[in-house]
Amino acid sequence: MLELILVMPAFLIIMLATVQISLIYVAIEQTAYASRFAAKIASETPAVGINALNTGLLKNRVDNVLIVGGLPTGSCRVILEHDIGGPTTTIADPVVAVPNCDCDPPVTPLPVVAGAVRDESVRTTVCVPLAGNVPDFLSSFGFSIQTFVVEESTTYLHEI
Repeated sequence: MLELILVMPAFLIIMLATVQISLIYVAIEQTAYASRFAAKIASETPAVGINALNTGLLKNRVDNVLIVGGLPTGSCRVILEHDIGGPTTTIADPVVAVPNCDCDPPVTPLPVVAGAVRDESVRTTVCVPLAGNVPDFLSSFGFSIQTFVVEESTTYLHEI
């Protein structure tokens, strides 16, 4: 009986950690899918409408994908970068990051594809807070995930 009393807390922590890590993995995969979905939409948007795309429409569609994927709070920020018709342009929604949503696009420049028929690129970065999307099972043991943000980026060639 003494062994059970000594070992049970460790088993409980291991079980909760396994469940929490699994849910974090699901959040990462859903965020990556939402980023690919957003990049696909941006790559198929005509050049004349690309700058207006990320003023609500793109974020709403990304949030719908995330909600269907089991992340009820959706994204805290969606960032669209493109080099269509000139230098690289970055458009974020919301423009100023909300608190606890520390999220920036990658610092690497958009790729230049030499020899391609189309050499213009789009990149989307989707940021999803773990708070509200993943239960914080281990916070009572000192391992809180409330301030963590999942950030995924996808780059596609512009198709139109």
